[in-house]
Amino acid sequence: MNKAKTSGVKEQLKGIVDFAAGKLTRNKDRELKGQVEITNGSNQKDRADWQDNVKKGADDPDNPSNE
Repeated sequence: MNKAKTSGVKEQLKGIVDFAAGKLTRNKDRELKGQVEITNGSNQKDRADWQDNVKKGADDPDNPSNE
């Protein structure tokens, strides 16, 4: 796993924690921050997957099953 993919997964996990904490404390701002972090982390991980597929010479880099 490369650095960008690892960073994306970390961002997603941080978002899950913030989202759950926001739900428990009824803090809408923290809940929203968690949702944004989850989305950003997912996008970062997807971009890293796409770059890996391009490096491998995949026919369709957007298809995650190109391993």
